[in-house]
Amino acid sequence: MTEIIPAIIPKNLNLVRETLGKVLSLVKKVQIDVVDGNYAPVKTWPFNGSQFEEIRKIVAGEEKFPYIEDFILEIDMLVLHPIEYLSDFISLGAKSFIIHIDSTDHVEECLKTIKDANCQVGLGIKPSGDISLLESFLPEIDFVQFMGNDRVGYSGVNLDENVLDKIENFHQRHFSMPIQIDIGVNEITIPKLKEAGVSSFISGSSVFDAPDVKEALTKLQNI
Repeated sequence: MTEIIPAIIPKNLNLVRETLGKVLSLVKKVQIDVVDGNYAPVKTWPFNGSQFEEIRKIVAGEEKFPYIEDFILEIDMLVLHPIEYLSDFISLGAKSFIIHIDSTDHVEECLKTIKDANCQVGLGIKPSGDISLLESFLPEIDFVQFMGNDRVGYSGVNLDENVLDKIENFHQRHFSMPIQIDIGVNEITIPKLKEAGVSSFISGSSVFDAPDVKEALTKLQNI
């Protein structure tokens, strides 16, 4: 079965709760994109207002992150200087993180903070990114996440097929390193991405914009 990881670009926690409820018991892992308006020109929860107060309540044990016990929660840190926020998201129960290679000069510190918390970590890279920047960090990470387009932080963006050659080249040189892809994942692109070496597929619009979420998810899982 193809690993599909449903992804949410959340405006608020109510939307997270509502959306995750649609895939409850259908997948093991979900991804939440958090965007600060600096790394990408949009803002999501908790950066789009005073919503860090919700995180403080969760950390204090006053509330729980939606469905935190039902999924492995992965946070895609689409933010500049992610080290400033990692402890908050670790405390709310996230078990996996993506740090984007071009978002910080403190990659090593980010990786150590995440691994010290017994969480998984992957490095994200855009199609325009220099793959060689990943090389020195590969022994310390669990996977690489290729972005399917430079236009990150948005839903429904098409795959930039230039990324296929980059993935294939990386996979040939680092055969044992798991590869995720985020952006442009659908029933047409999954076979090409699999052939290039991708093993996990992040999908937002292809799952949640479908009339029947379970049917759409099952269809992708069976490709």
